[in-house]
Amino acid sequence: MTVSTSAARVLLIADDSKASEIYCRVLEFVGYQVIRAKDAVEALGTPVLETDVIVVCSPATVPFPEQAAGVIRIPEGTAPDVLVADVFRRREPYTKERALAPV
Repeated sequence: MTVSTSAARVLLIADDSKASEIYCRVLEFVGYQVIRAKDAVEALGTPVLETDVIVVCSPATVPFPEQAAGVIRIPEGTAPDVLVADVFRRREPYTKERALAPV
């Protein structure tokens, strides 16, 4: 069974579990669907090509050559509201295309 959502998808790569949890909750609160990975190796097992935005909070992670999503690198200690503003500039949480897409 495939579940379809109209929410934009964010892949959050953060090796700091506390920061990852905070960023994930804030992004989900404003309407994004968040997939989390602790590092680039774990991110390889996620649907990278199906994400709209990739947020990298780990300095060791490099972008994937085949990805279509925009990458946002944020420094350690970035405030959650700054992260949300950066992600929003790339992609709004809900898109008409997804809302109208068949399930």
